[in-house]
Amino acid sequence: MNTGRQRAKSGSRGPVKSRAAVIFYPDKIARRKLTAAIESAIMPLGWEPTLWLPTSAEEPGAAQALRAIAQGATHILVAGGDGTIREVVEAITLNNLGDRATLGILPAGTGNVLARNLKIDLNDLPSAVDRAIRGNRHPIDLGLVRIIHEDGSRAERIFSVMAGMGLDAKIFQKTDPKLKKAIGWFAYIEGGLKSLPTLFERMDVSVDGRDPRNLKVVSLIIGNVGWLPGRITLMPDAALDDGILDVAAVGPRRFWNWIDFWGRVTWVENLRENRQLRHLIDQTADVRTLENLNGKKIRVTPENPVFIQLDGDPMGSVLEAEFEVQPRAVTVRL
Repeated sequence: MNTGRQRAKSGSRGPVKSRAAVIFYPDKIARRKLTAAIESAIMPLGWEPTLWLPTSAEEPGAAQALRAIAQGATHILVAGGDGTIREVVEAITLNNLGDRATLGILPAGTGNVLARNLKIDLNDLPSAVDRAIRGNRHPIDLGLVRIIHEDGSRAERIFSVMAGMGLDAKIFQKTDPKLKKAIGWFAYIEGGLKSLPTLFERMDVSVDGRDPRNLKVVSLIIGNVGWLPGRITLMPDAALDDGILDVAAVGPRRFWNWIDFWGRVTWVENLRENRQLRHLIDQTADVRTLENLNGKKIRVTPENPVFIQLDGDPMGSVLEAEFEVQPRAVTVRL
């Protein structure tokens, strides 16, 4: 394990003292427990005072990340879910600050997909804190997407887990955020019902500049990881450090099988202690992947505007999206 000390760059006067910045979602975090775990781990190391930066609806993580680096943070600890992590890594990556601080993940969100894929224990805060502070450095890839919105505006965004176009994005778009805050993953069931009826979408998909393929899908997933909650592996070859983005064009055999699939992704994992229920759901799963593709650049042009989501954050309706892998963009401590 590393001690957390960093050497100063050539020409500086001495070693740089490490400093932790904790970016946390206050509605999901037991602040007293979090503070105790972090300060007890940092105190013996003689670091600079810890920065505590709560997120808010107006500032969901990006501003805090930039503030942390500006104030000398060498270790950014994100206590939140995939959406908060996405905000943090987006700010770091788009401002070319990936070499200024390492990232530590303290899972406290609804899905925690990145934490699960990194095999971070969701129920052991002291262990997660220790890894975030003392863990070895592991560079991971991110996804960059250039979006043309339905109104013609353009944007560049970052995702760490996966992007989705089609039904999955529509469900995120239709889910009531207040309901999600109150009941967690169950709120996506309500979002799914709001999305009925949903037709297949046709999308032209081009990989690494090759001729596009016209795919008929319910949802197109562009992923940096392959494993989802519910023990579902959409993209078995996906890896966080392979310099490649993976694509799954997903469709159900019947529409209700898609609802079953999305239910498994969103909330079954939270009921894993109920063996009878899990067995029943495992018996009824009936979802197939129509196509699996991968490459460094993926351009998607739907025939009609479709919703897009990044790491569970709805981003509105788009006319086109171009995805590009960002190799080794941030360094996570594990």
